[in-house]
Amino acid sequence: MNIVISGASGYLGHRLAGHLCSVGHHVLALTRTKNGRLDALAKKYGTLEICELETDELFFTLSRFNPDVFFSTTCCYETDTRFLSKTVDSNYIFPAQLLKYAMLLRQDASRRIRFISLGTSLPGKLNLYSLTKKQFGELGAFFAGIGRIQFVNVLLESFYGPDEPESRFIKSSILKLARGEPLEATEGTQHRDYILTDDVVDMLSFLAVSDTLTEDFYSVPVGTGSAPAIREILDFLKQETGSRSSILYGARPMRKDEPSTCADLTALRMLGYGREPLPWRDGMRMMINKITRTGE
Repeated sequence: MNIVISGASGYLGHRLAGHLCSVGHHVLALTRTKNGRLDALAKKYGTLEICELETDELFFTLSRFNPDVFFSTTCCYETDTRFLSKTVDSNYIFPAQLLKYAMLLRQDASRRIRFISLGTSLPGKLNLYSLTKKQFGELGAFFAGIGRIQFVNVLLESFYGPDEPESRFIKSSILKLARGEPLEATEGTQHRDYILTDDVVDMLSFLAVSDTLTEDFYSVPVGTGSAPAIREILDFLKQETGSRSSILYGARPMRKDEPSTCADLTALRMLGYGREPLPWRDGMRMMINKITRTGE
């Protein structure tokens, strides 16, 4: 299949691009500017092309590529309104442009183009990030409802992996604990569904190629279906790292209306996805072992 991925230079988009190429799909990676990681993927897999948004003509490139599937993984996690323009552009305006192009390309497609958007399980009113993600999901549902596109809104839970950036919550916590540094946290009573990145990529790949998706619109939670409290996760990480760090619960304030989230995998199961995601303890133990063994 021919699969377009926006945000392909980001952590999850890059992982998804590599996996899809490895199983034989042709991938068009959209990025503002090339980077070494994408260049390495292109050299490894002759089935990966790179479209630089600052220099290449996007619609012409898309028309030539003739995509079957779009993945919108472009994301800005900023929640402060000082970053309003950046957040709205990344989470709504640019994905909306891709959605428009997918609908235009549909006129010459032999079947409906499938547009898969990586949204969030968080409530829309929580912050700017979740609000813009929810609003784009509503836009996709609107156009799917009038038959212009097949739209899959992925309600993504928190994800983690040993190769994730050090700034992400799980990895930064592991590194601080491993170094014996104090770790400031909220009270940690909120529950979160943490899923290994490998499992996210596998679920997304299934959604891209499965012929069981026959309706115009789907809302699909992606997670493990288990949601421990943040306090339970941090206590586990401390135990597994053998750390003597102090975890300072309550040192950071809880957000107003802090939610607890957990994926309901019923929709994925009904579509035919049968693999069981790795339980969070097993995944994080594996992550700790890899980080401490390699010094990453």
